[in-house]
Amino acid sequence: MTTSEVNAFLETFQTLVMASLTPEGNPHASTAPYVRVENYFYILISTVAQHGRNLLLHPHVSLLFAEDESQCVQPFARKRVSLEAVAFEIHRDDELFARVIERFRAHFDPELVTSLTQMGDFHLFELSPQSGSVVMGFGKAYRLNENIEVQTQIMGQHHKGKS
Repeated sequence: MTTSEVNAFLETFQTLVMASLTPEGNPHASTAPYVRVENYFYILISTVAQHGRNLLLHPHVSLLFAEDESQCVQPFARKRVSLEAVAFEIHRDDELFARVIERFRAHFDPELVTSLTQMGDFHLFELSPQSGSVVMGFGKAYRLNENIEVQTQIMGQHHKGKS
């Protein structure tokens, strides 16, 4: 498994699955369209939505990119990348905001993106990976670092259950 293979896999997605924490500390799963710039993921989401409010209070999130079930040969070994990340709000007056929004316009409906950025409840968040893992099949699991680079293979012991 190479870092290039992980990046190629990630390029096949337009949305990510995100687990954030509610104000009460409960997990909340959601999806969001994203753009990637270098090793950072950016999402433009509303704080009317639960996940938007969650990120303003609890910046730690888990991201999941999973192979489409219709393409999956073996559900127990579904291809996936899981990342632990920290969310940072990018404010409208930050120069990075304009650059990332241009990337959104290039990847999605530009008129819709412009409309969303004019709504006060939509916020741009940078999701900065801290660590992660990639699974590309049975025996093909690897740890990833904060740069989404393949580090080491994850080895485990498999035990047969008693009958």
